[in-house]
Amino acid sequence: MGYTLLDDDAPAPAPASAPKGRYTLLDDDAPPRPAPKSVGTIDRVRAAASGINRGFISDLAGLPVDTAANLVDLAKAAVGFTYNEGKQLVTGKRSVPPEWTEPYDRTRVPGTSAWIEAQLNAGGLGAAINNPNPQDTASRILHTGGRFAGASVVPSAAVGGKAQLANVGMGAVSGLTSGSVGEVAPEWAGLAGMLPSAAAAAGPAGVRRAVRGGEAGRRKMEQRIQDLKEGGIDAPSVGLASGNHLVMGLENLLSHTPGSVGLYKGAKEGNLAGMKAKTDALRDALSAEFGPVVAGEAIQAALKDGFRNRVNSTTRKLNDQVADRVGPNFYTFPENALDVARGMSAINPAAPATSAALRNNRIAGIADDLGRDVMGTPLPGNPLMNSPTRYRRADGQVMDEPPGIPFQTLKNLRTSIGEEASSSAIMGTPEGAQFKRLYGAMSQDMRQAVGAADRQRASVDIGPLLPEQLQASMGLDRANRFYNRASTRAEDLDGIANRSTPEGAYGAVASSLNSGPTLYSKLRGAVDPATRQKLAATIIDEMGAAKPGQQTADGDAWSPQTFLTNYAKLNQNGGGKELFKRMPGGEKHANDLAKIAKTAEMLGDASKVWSNPSGTNAAYVATGTFGAIGGGKFLAPFMAAKAAAGLLAVNQASKRLLLNPRFTHWLAQAPKQRSQAQMQSHLQRLTANAKMWGDKQLQQDVQAYVEALQEEQAED
Repeated sequence: MGYTLLDDDAPAPAPASAPKGRYTLLDDDAPPRPAPKSVGTIDRVRAAASGINRGFISDLAGLPVDTAANLVDLAKAAVGFTYNEGKQLVTGKRSVPPEWTEPYDRTRVPGTSAWIEAQLNAGGLGAAINNPNPQDTASRILHTGGRFAGASVVPSAAVGGKAQLANVGMGAVSGLTSGSVGEVAPEWAGLAGMLPSAAAAAGPAGVRRAVRGGEAGRRKMEQRIQDLKEGGIDAPSVGLASGNHLVMGLENLLSHTPGSVGLYKGAKEGNLAGMKAKTDALRDALSAEFGPVVAGEAIQAALKDGFRNRVNSTTRKLNDQVADRVGPNFYTFPENALDVARGMSAINPAAPATSAALRNNRIAGIADDLGRDVMGTPLPGNPLMNSPTRYRRADGQVMDEPPGIPFQTLKNLRTSIGEEASSSAIMGTPEGAQFKRLYGAMSQDMRQAVGAADRQRASVDIGPLLPEQLQASMGLDRANRFYNRASTRAEDLDGIANRSTPEGAYGAVASSLNSGPTLYSKLRGAVDPATRQKLAATIIDEMGAAKPGQQTADGDAWSPQTFLTNYAKLNQNGGGKELFKRMPGGEKHANDLAKIAKTAEMLGDASKVWSNPSGTNAAYVATGTFGAIGGGKFLAPFMAAKAAAGLLAVNQASKRLLLNPRFTHWLAQAPKQRSQAQMQSHLQRLTANAKMWGDKQLQQDVQAYVEALQEEQAED
């Protein structure tokens, strides 16, 4: 037997890695120590599989009892701390807490993961859960990753396959991260295991926050999307939906990038088509008939026929009520009317030919006929007796004075004169002015007649009458006020009613609204609702028509800028509010129009950010880019390839993100509450992480977090 002199101070054989200078007496004939086992891919796969088994069989199965044991241990630790601190406060000395406050030995607590592992090892099944290659770094990391993955399975039938796979995948990533860091810095392994889950949660939140800010920004973006939808844009870009000027400017720059111009042009055309469709729907909801000719004809017909007929009908009814109060047998002498009619038709003796030429024969005829009627039939007296002339009324009664005419007759004459004066044929002419003057004289005669009739009915000759004794007079006042207002309105609208073309009538009304509501408010009371709806529909139809320089050959180009400009003109002096007043559904129509205008405003604001009205940016970008690519084929192929790849990246970023409606709506979504299954998987990973590294503080923090979540769920 051969020997080698070694250091006798060493009490036992040293391993091969022992420091130099430490020796002992060894037997040279002893067989050599076996070389470290070679670990291959299959061995490492087994390490990962055993980790999965351990996470699923022991960690997951023992989770309920582990949680309960953690709660008990925390409570016991709190009692021990209180005991120790209290005793120190009283005696000034620290003491060892009672033994029962120490944490449980989990291997002796049935149902815990440690107890399950001990049972498997004692029963010869430890190979299923233990790492077969503990000396191999990669195996240790894979075993940890598998353990996290197995512990992330959610034992619930409500969790689908995709969700389970996502949970297990996240657990595996967390375990691999934790295991890798633990090989270098075990004190950071627990925190590292939490990072993948935190990154998965913070990543989407970070993107959302960068685009639209916090919760206030999210609500603003959500409202903008709703406003844009109500204005006709269902698929806004990210910049338009968020209102983020940086993103808006980026979109404007990308819209000039070769390869992406078509994308942004299509998006713009889609926005305009949606807004135009919304405007057309509002127009059609107001009236199926529209256009300058249609609206103008309706306005003129309503003023010439409808309005005049309504005024005349109402005036007759009011005057008939007055005649009923006066009575059928009340006679009156229309002195004022007779004087005015005779004065306007008299022949001037100094210039008989000229005055005869200017004489209104119709007025002269009325004067002659009215004179004969009011005088009755003269009955000559007896010349021998020198008796005066007497008069016989139409009813046969003989009177000493001219009898006049019945009040009913005077009322009918005045009504005819008034309708003649308000007719479009003579309104605004000298003849029309003469008829108005005669109408006024007859009104004076009627006022005197109703006053006398009220006194006769009340049997009061002198002194004022009580209101209830003035029924005929008050009725005549009401009829006169109505007619006077209607006549004034007819005169104000006469220029529109007698325009030479319907388009001219429509244009006069539409342009007046930009100056204020005065003219339209008079028109509103003179025309029917259907006519006003045709007018409003035509105004809305023309509101977004592009300017001639921007029009297409078909003349159907629609411009949000023109729409917004015309909307502002309509509303700057209150014309827009007046347009829908007292119209069926008017308030809703006004609100719908305002929503389209708001959308046009947002679209205009977005297009102005980093804008280039002259269009030179697009030309420079296109020329420079194609020049780089084309010239690069000969001079710098690598640079040309990079430029082409950049254009493709821009195209895809625009298509998949900035112009993708699903991405836009995702950015505006509210944070979703995690489901019970998701929370359970999350807590399982946290618990497995804390238990893996034996970090007591981490275990306590995890348990406190679990308790906080349970309290929140209980409150909900």
